[in-house]
Amino acid sequence: MHIKSLKDIFVIIDELYLYLEGEEITFDKDGFPIFTNEMFLRDWPDLVIPFSQRKNKRVVNRKKTVLCFFDKDHHLYPRLSKLLKEIDEYKMYMGVIGLDVTFTDDMDEEWQRAMILLNQLFLAVLAVNGISIVLNTRTAGLDATCVWQNVPQGVMAASGFLGCDPLCSEDDFSYLEKIFMLLPEKLIIYGKHDEKAEKQLDTMGIDYRVYTDFHRLCKEVHHG
Repeated sequence: MHIKSLKDIFVIIDELYLYLEGEEITFDKDGFPIFTNEMFLRDWPDLVIPFSQRKNKRVVNRKKTVLCFFDKDHHLYPRLSKLLKEIDEYKMYMGVIGLDVTFTDDMDEEWQRAMILLNQLFLAVLAVNGISIVLNTRTAGLDATCVWQNVPQGVMAASGFLGCDPLCSEDDFSYLEKIFMLLPEKLIIYGKHDEKAEKQLDTMGIDYRVYTDFHRLCKEVHHG
């Protein structure tokens, strides 16, 4: 499926709402799901890998592997329409990080909010099926306090640093401020290192680990 308009997004959103009716999850007055601590993954994975690469030979133990969607959009769109059909496959893995379909701070706010809602409904469907979830920290131009108002502090979260410019200076606290609102128990950083961001996380005592992205992982050469 290729999302071309808000109409396409709302069609999928309606389908997910229909599925979640009667399930053990509640919603706030704006229709956003309310998450509980028990829904989130607690332990560090050995490997974080995109859903599209889940059958790669590097996945030696699915119960220690977390699936992510830090990938090209054309790999992500089909996951929306096939979510319910693929539930059993998600259950084979340790946990799943929220969707990362591209939306940016220069997009219309309604579009951004729709994408956040879509991502959270996706996570809700996984959670009601007993799949451990990890919060994706993408918020684009939206106020993180509002985006995460139904997410408890101290849960596991993940940030994709692929394609992101590193912090321009040590005085840029935009990323840290967002993470500090969430106070994750554990923070997965997927992709390249950002020394300034990591120094800030270290200073504030945020427990994080950087996981090499799939393409760099494939280029790693081990000797001896």
